[in-house]
Amino acid sequence: MHITKGAINGHPNVGLFGFVTHGQFLCGAKLRTKQRKLFEEVLGAKYRRVRIAGTDLPGVMLVGNSKRMLIPGIVFDMEIDIIDQAEIPYAIFNTQLTCLGNNIVCNDDGAVVSTEFSEGEVKKISELLGVPVAQSDIAGLTTPGAVIVVHGTKAIIHKDASEAEVKLVEKTLKVDVSPATVNLGGSHLRAGILN
Repeated sequence: MHITKGAINGHPNVGLFGFVTHGQFLCGAKLRTKQRKLFEEVLGAKYRRVRIAGTDLPGVMLVGNSKRMLIPGIVFDMEIDIIDQAEIPYAIFNTQLTCLGNNIVCNDDGAVVSTEFSEGEVKKISELLGVPVAQSDIAGLTTPGAVIVVHGTKAIIHKDASEAEVKLVEKTLKVDVSPATVNLGGSHLRAGILN
């Protein structure tokens, strides 16, 4: 695994601007050649510039596992065309909670989702990702995807998460969980990490 410190166009919250899946680095920002090559090398993924719902924030809008990526229903057709070219398996998920990356954290073992999703939406997320789903707030926040980052068998979580919340994440995602901060003490971990 490669690790580097970096920024996207001078912004340290790299996780907002990118999403990595199926060997593709979907990035809302136009990167210079040198920066693009660095990210491709570190992430082991091919850079593709794509906006989601007209924003430069794929990391906020997208979520997924090895089965498929979920895209909010507010995505534009021209954005879907770029994703189709990348041959990434995906499903359009219609919900009012359109920032899927903030509201869902998942892997191939499970998903932890916002308590603001309806029962029907939770069932649909489970079907689309092919995993069991648990609903939970984390540290008083309804956005588990924004405050948990998973990589392989490890995860980091908001530093103020309760012991019960940590155990739920460990059980649902089958990962070891540690509290952490990012970018000089920030608790929204996903914003500062791109993996």
